[in-house]
Amino acid sequence: MEITPNSRHEMTTATGSTEPALPKIEDASDRLVLNLAHKATQIIEAFPDRIPNSRELEEMTRVFGLDLVTLSLVRILSSLSPNRFFQERVDRAYRDFRTSPKADATRYKTPASSRPELCVIESVDPFGIGAKWGGHVESWRSWGRACGFTTEVIQTRKGAGLISNAEAIRKQLAENPHERRVIATVGQGGAEFRLLVEQLLRTASHELHGIQMWINVAGLIRGGSGVRAKSWFDRQADALSWAFMGWPSNVGETLSHRNPRLQAEPELSGLPFVCVSMVGMPSFADAPVGLKNKFKTLAERGPNDGIALFHEAIVRPGYIVPVAGMSHRAEAERLGPWFQAVLSAFMDDFTRENRRTFDL
Repeated sequence: MEITPNSRHEMTTATGSTEPALPKIEDASDRLVLNLAHKATQIIEAFPDRIPNSRELEEMTRVFGLDLVTLSLVRILSSLSPNRFFQERVDRAYRDFRTSPKADATRYKTPASSRPELCVIESVDPFGIGAKWGGHVESWRSWGRACGFTTEVIQTRKGAGLISNAEAIRKQLAENPHERRVIATVGQGGAEFRLLVEQLLRTASHELHGIQMWINVAGLIRGGSGVRAKSWFDRQADALSWAFMGWPSNVGETLSHRNPRLQAEPELSGLPFVCVSMVGMPSFADAPVGLKNKFKTLAERGPNDGIALFHEAIVRPGYIVPVAGMSHRAEAERLGPWFQAVLSAFMDDFTRENRRTFDL
């Protein structure tokens, strides 16, 4: 059965709720007949006003294959409002950056004392083998300075628990207040900052004053489906390996999507700043050797970066920037131009209108 653009009848789920029926093809052989772009259009037109949920992405991946679903998801993100307007703005900044790579802080006449601050939180995931704790910090700070920001770093501790590091982040933010601050996290740091923000929204929302944007890169916002090993023996082997490298033996379960602290959708009602999730969209060829097996396993369920499925890596409500080819390791050569584009869009807005928020 071929689903036309207007075939949006509702289907009843196991829980009794109704939602638009997924686009379907008669069998897998149709993949060889129908044009990829045409099939992508079928998927895109089935979601005119929202992002597919995790169950829908998994079902469509089973039917259509990962490449087609990834292509469709990227196009859906570029067509939905308000994400479309945000992406258009970042795209313009990206093009400007690529055509004028020497642009730097000198283009902004605001004194350094009045510029926004890029605050980078130290982190790294144990799943990025060979990565150094906080190894991303200096390159990210250099991107910030090139875009006219002052920069700062928040120090956290390798091997500490999520809550312990969240408290360390809270303390350092309180000790060094700033009126116009952008927070940037990667991987595990995304989970830690998520837990901190949830707590502060409930108990001390005034402590979030001054934060205007959170850039979440390859974040484990809801844990990662690629974290948990398949068997008991694999988990034991991983625990020994992590302990040898200075990680808690239970780090796999801590950062897994099964961790009850991370599993649920974040409770971010009343969030006073903008969230931007920069999500890797690699192919099997793009995935680093150490992540290929996990990427391949997760590919059966939908777009992923080798550790986290799409919905596990994004903050909602918030904007989403897909980064083609980037894995969970947030490779600088893939991330850098787009990270700077997001910062440049923020800085241009701040400079032009002197707004206190990133208002789109």
